[in-house]
Amino acid sequence: MIDPGIALETTLRDRVVPEQGRIPAFIFSDPTIYRVELERIFQRVWLFVAHVSEVPQRGDYVKRNMGEQTVIVAHGEDDMVRVFLNYCRHRGMELCRSELGNTSHFRCPYHGFTYSYTGALTGVPFQREAYVEGLERSALSLVEARVEMYQGLIFATWTLDGPSLHEYLGDIAWYLDVLVGRAEMEVVGPPQRWRVPTGWKLPSENFCSDAYHTAHTHASIVKLDLITGGTSFGASGYHVHSQNGHGLGLGTQAGADPPYPPEMRAEFEQRLSAPQLALLDRLKNLHGNVFPNLSFLIPTAIHLEGREVWSTTLRLWQPRSVDSTEVVSWCLVEKNAPDWWKRLSRQSYIETFGISGMFEQDDTENWESMTRNSRGALSRNGETDLNYTMGIGRAPMQDFAGPGVVYDGKYSEENARRFYRTWLDYMVAGS
Repeated sequence: MIDPGIALETTLRDRVVPEQGRIPAFIFSDPTIYRVELERIFQRVWLFVAHVSEVPQRGDYVKRNMGEQTVIVAHGEDDMVRVFLNYCRHRGMELCRSELGNTSHFRCPYHGFTYSYTGALTGVPFQREAYVEGLERSALSLVEARVEMYQGLIFATWTLDGPSLHEYLGDIAWYLDVLVGRAEMEVVGPPQRWRVPTGWKLPSENFCSDAYHTAHTHASIVKLDLITGGTSFGASGYHVHSQNGHGLGLGTQAGADPPYPPEMRAEFEQRLSAPQLALLDRLKNLHGNVFPNLSFLIPTAIHLEGREVWSTTLRLWQPRSVDSTEVVSWCLVEKNAPDWWKRLSRQSYIETFGISGMFEQDDTENWESMTRNSRGALSRNGETDLNYTMGIGRAPMQDFAGPGVVYDGKYSEENARRFYRTWLDYMVAGS
């Protein structure tokens, strides 16, 4: 635990040195750090809350979280998508209890205060009798977040005058085009949810930066003959970092046909630039993270019913406590794809990185063990600082077709160092 006699900012500045690859283990299990993360990161940055296909009709809503705070993502009668704090202005009761639905209004189950799709307070039971002195309804509207979208991804932030979503995403937007902008995408059913006994940073960093673990952690994918090419399948490709702590890994292959259905080619050509389409055509896998906790994945295609099939998944590492994370995981498919592709793509997701996926459990075991080890006294005094030096001194490429700082080969920890630099900057901001 952080020494209460020493300022948090002083401790972090002294102990967390991302550029040197030095990250102390205690940041993954210290409750003081976790509380500050909720305030200085999750209250300030753009956070993913939903995909537009989850709220396609007027009146549709889903219940989500921004940090530990519950929010309502609502498609209003005016076709605007809004995000409200799920908090009745009367007594703070959770206003919406259902995970999803369609409604013309939101009514508090405690005292019956009713709010419109714009967040305005429209109904107060027995108002004349209860508030004989009058009630200023306009002062009691729902707390509303700022909302912007990119390629069907709905983001929200409590910072009303900060950078736009476009500015925040920066160069990683180019790669999100390939991920979820290559076609009109839709989610398959409600997201899967499960709990992992780890904090949110370890899985976010893993998706952002770590291709190195695949040869050992996911070696079973080769032993089960689900892919070809041996355990080095995670090595070839590119390591890319963007502004604001975002990063991704691009696995590529040469001489193989891409696994997507040929019927989708025309839509891909219409939506993607020539360099983006060329990257998609030789894509083997793609993993990354939008800071702080939105990860994405196109895993290496697996063999199903005589075909090679990949899936597309988004996931939030939703903080629940210092050592507990709720995973919210979506499977996305191209809306106009043939039925066989939608079916097999979903099957690929379920078998690999769904809640019971064979490879999802590999990662969970690692993060649980790392979190447990980070609690010890040695983790607090510097004797077990973690080593994030892989790739230091390596020169980036100068001729890659996409934006960002790009390194040839996926074995690097540059993205992790950038992730923790961004994390540190937020944690000590204003100190």
